[in-house]
Amino acid sequence: MRKTIEHLAAALGRSTGKKRVLAVGGALCLAAWATFGLSMALGIGIAAQVALLSAALVITDVLFWAAAALLGITVVQLRRRRVGNLLPGRRDDAA
Repeated sequence: MRKTIEHLAAALGRSTGKKRVLAVGGALCLAAWATFGLSMALGIGIAAQVALLSAALVITDVLFWAAAALLGITVVQLRRRRVGNLLPGRRDDAA
């Protein structure tokens, strides 16, 4: 598994466009969570906190899906294979 992850990381390192997209997405995600944390520290209204939390959650979810799309389907296949190995009696395609 470690070898496959290193292979994926090396492939990502060769592609500066993918790396840049993930870096921008990570920065947006970090900024969204920092804004939510600051809103809690300042004690702004509950409605605004809920809106900021919702935005942070959506941005985080989009970042995860974008990372999965940029890394390719091999990540999903790796997960299926590992779950199949960990849970006896399950087929690889059942996970």
